[in-house]
Amino acid sequence: MCLAAQSTVTTQTALRTAPGAAQVGQVRTGTSVATNGTQRGWSKVTVEGFLHRSVVGGHRGDFSISVKADGGALLRGSPSRSGRVLALLADGTGLTKVSTRGEWIRVRRTGWLTTSALSKTGPTVAERKPAAASSAHRAKSTPAVVARRPPAVAKASPNKSAGDSTAVAEGDVTPDSTPPAATALALERRTALYTAPDAGTLGTIDSSARVTAIARDRGWVRVQVEGWVRAQDLGSSDSSVLTTISAADLKAQPDRYRGQVVRWIVQKIAVETADPLRKGMAPDEPYILARGPGQENSLLYLALPSSLVDQAKRIDALATITVTARVRAGRSEPSGVPLLDVLSITAR
Repeated sequence: MCLAAQSTVTTQTALRTAPGAAQVGQVRTGTSVATNGTQRGWSKVTVEGFLHRSVVGGHRGDFSISVKADGGALLRGSPSRSGRVLALLADGTGLTKVSTRGEWIRVRRTGWLTTSALSKTGPTVAERKPAAASSAHRAKSTPAVVARRPPAVAKASPNKSAGDSTAVAEGDVTPDSTPPAATALALERRTALYTAPDAGTLGTIDSSARVTAIARDRGWVRVQVEGWVRAQDLGSSDSSVLTTISAADLKAQPDRYRGQVVRWIVQKIAVETADPLRKGMAPDEPYILARGPGQENSLLYLALPSSLVDQAKRIDALATITVTARVRAGRSEPSGVPLLDVLSITAR
């Protein structure tokens, strides 16, 4: 087991074949990578993790195996359907096979990330630290809660697809969670407050705070916290457009948000047309298969009007876009993926 300089990805960023060249995936915030050189604002890194064998294909170029999944495949930190997502690798990406563990294959890929997206964590054994230790570090290093931001949703559970292709990943949606009656809770320690499932943090809540639980989702709790802020730090907002709800909110309370308008930052995976299995969508209805919002690890169906189809197709796969959309179904059938009608798209 070798030692290597380790860095942590501080913001989701593209993994490229060379500085400024084509991208082969998106590395998620919090992922640990081995660094071995820099070049004019770029760092050469190696990311390692597990892929389900259903999304692994044959050799590509100098690589012994490759990604075989139209919408890309999720690289996980452990050989499990609930393993933490480290990166989304694009279809056709060449990989180095490290080992096999049952249905899972450990793979490695070297590429380039912008140095500004990395935070050096020092030499360490070339393996990921346990998730608990990583979470504890984030909680300690997170700044105080920003007064301008409203209370946010708790982080959602990881995906649990049988394979990590787009088609299989649709089954990652967690079971419908019935919101419990509001319950007052005490915090056992200073803890991080997350903006959305698998997303970044708003800040931290001190252990002296009392929170109210309003929804639960497999180990995570959506909470509200009350406090005071200075009037000068507040501004008006457009109450007709929701910007702070998450995909997990839609899935947990599908009837509550139907017909409401959200504005989200999402990652485009592909433009598809609906097949007969997509209940709630017209046959061959065009839609964007997306992931988000923000850093939330949830699939989304964003139905497109004919006037926006060409614009959506011109946007690169894995690009980040801002969409304004009306909720058609918080949990569509049969996959449970949120389905929304797109009103506008803005490339970022």
